Amino acid sequence: MAKRDQIEELMHFLLANVLVNSLEKDGFEVKADHVGGLRGSPAPIEGLVPDIEAVKEDEVRLIEVETSSTVGTEDTRRQIIAFTGKPGVKVYLAVPYDCLDEARNLREEMGVDFAIIPCYPYVNSIGTPE
Repeated sequence: MAKRDQIEELMHFLLANVLVNSLEKDGFEVKADHVGGLRGSPAPIEGLVPDIEAVKEDEVRLIEVETSSTVGTEDTRRQIIAFTGKPGVKVYLAVPYDCLDEARNLREEMGVDFAIIPCYPYVNSIGTPE
């Protein structure tokens, strides 16, 4: 697994928290691997744990949060393949706005159906999934 430096680790934590807050505000029940509290962790899929699992009625979202050093790694590719292989879920890759091109390139290279969520953590905002 790729190792993030301390700054990117903080960015990952911040992105996950911004996403969790936004999803809970929109009425989703959230489990998050890297966020404290009583939310619990998502269940593993093929031995891999998504960063966030959000459920609202019959909608299930699996969200993987990546930063510049991890967005194109083999670990990320394995996670996306495993998560998109699970029936009945929509998979999202959340990245800081400055990683959007890398995320788009990854989606094109992989040819797998997942949405990209641009995140603006310093203003506590997420963009529209694309």
